[in-house]
Amino acid sequence: MRRFFLAAAMLLASTVVNAQHAVTFKLKFLPKHTYTVMSTTQVNSKINSPGKGSSTPKNNQNQGFENKGTFLMTYVIKTGQANAVGSFPFTVTVTNFTTKNIVNGVEQNMPSKNSIVGSTTRGLCMANGKMHVDAINVPGIDANTQKVVTSMVNKFGDEINFPDKPMKIGESFTQEKPFSIGNGGQNIGIKTTIVYTLRAIRANLAYFDTKEAIVMDVAAQKSNGKSSLQTTGNGKGTMTYDIANNFAVTKADNVSTQIAMQMGTTEMAVNANSVVSYNAKIAAN
Repeated sequence: MRRFFLAAAMLLASTVVNAQHAVTFKLKFLPKHTYTVMSTTQVNSKINSPGKGSSTPKNNQNQGFENKGTFLMTYVIKTGQANAVGSFPFTVTVTNFTTKNIVNGVEQNMPSKNSIVGSTTRGLCMANGKMHVDAINVPGIDANTQKVVTSMVNKFGDEINFPDKPMKIGESFTQEKPFSIGNGGQNIGIKTTIVYTLRAIRANLAYFDTKEAIVMDVAAQKSNGKSSLQTTGNGKGTMTYDIANNFAVTKADNVSTQIAMQMGTTEMAVNANSVVSYNAKIAAN
């Protein structure tokens, strides 16, 4: 019995010490490792139009549109031996990409095989964690798709900008991700703000809660006379970070977005909900 209480006391003491320990986080790839990543995205959106546009048929003045989409993607990142300055080569291979789309209750016919499956991207990972793409091999890829893939891969290393100082349990940091969308020939600025809060550290894993807010840039809220766009959104999620491997191994986000749009005399309201999950397995080569 004394052994049991001694073991329990040691375990409790270890947990308390670990919980008080401050950790410096940084998202980066390691040389000579394999990362197998699977991400799933589910997007449910409803579009309602009051039908004020002159081109809307009189017998269909309140049109509704509902779309449910599911996207599954698996890819493998392999890194090579580091050189004298700390940089190392990497390859990204897409092993699976499937989609399912249901529009107003009717499942749409989708290609049995996506051309992106089997595609490879090669480049160099710098010592500071930044990634640079050298070549993309996708049969029949167009310039726009190549640009999107290049941008996606180059952001792998800085997807989350952790603070430079150590974090303790309960501390938070904020990250902003601005982007723009086109509306009536005008680029509208949208800003996503994500707050990461460190909730626990157990063994080699750190657990974060996230809160997300989506707002329009103030300068973009003015109408250009022909079109206007108002966007708001919020969400929450979780993230698990592997301390030894400097990598986020699981993420889950649930975000709701509301969009009010006007183009000329046509008005449209969009309500969308997206659920994104991400899981990574890491192994040394």
